[in-house]
Amino acid sequence: MGGGARVEGRKGLIDKVNFEKMNGLVPVVIRDFDTGEILMQAFMDREALRLTLETGLMHYWSRTKGRIWMKGEESGNTQSLVSARLDCDGDAILFSVRQRGVCCHTGKSSCFHRALVEGPEGGGTGVLGEVFQVIKGRIEAPRPGSYVSNLVSKGEDSILKKIGEEAAELMISAKGGEGIVHEAADLLFHLMILLAFKGIGLESVYAELERRRRGRGG
Repeated sequence: MGGGARVEGRKGLIDKVNFEKMNGLVPVVIRDFDTGEILMQAFMDREALRLTLETGLMHYWSRTKGRIWMKGEESGNTQSLVSARLDCDGDAILFSVRQRGVCCHTGKSSCFHRALVEGPEGGGTGVLGEVFQVIKGRIEAPRPGSYVSNLVSKGEDSILKKIGEEAAELMISAKGGEGIVHEAADLLFHLMILLAFKGIGLESVYAELERRRRGRGG
């Protein structure tokens, strides 16, 4: 199954969902696993949920077309299931997915790109994920003039040297009390370049941190 999701006893999972409140449908919210960005909102019936759990690819019920459809069936921009969470009332589902290409038919990464109330979108792991995706793109498809593409072309030793330099600059800033945030961002950025170069995703680091937080890290 895509994204490493584990599905056991599909019928038992489906039976936990309350489809009665909306006459056979439940609203579902889709989140990008790597960036944390909310991609879209849709609906599922029992069969769409069964197909999603069975294939690992997201299926929805189209109220416009009156049928089940697989995300990306025409565009190729499929969504691979990573995890699913049921809300407290059992009548809505939050899915984390790996999005191939863009989500929205307009070409935007998310369907939620029309601001009603202007304000900050928030940061945290979402911003890290977005930057990481850009870094991976510069490695997979090098661009002339790209800092990441140029650094990676020089090999692992150059990346490691740069991380050492950024770590030293952060320590100097910490002792001086100025520029800490800037230098910390530089260090994080170069650490992400190393991870991408090694083919390691941010989710692996998140999982390790969560494992330690829950007391299983030794």
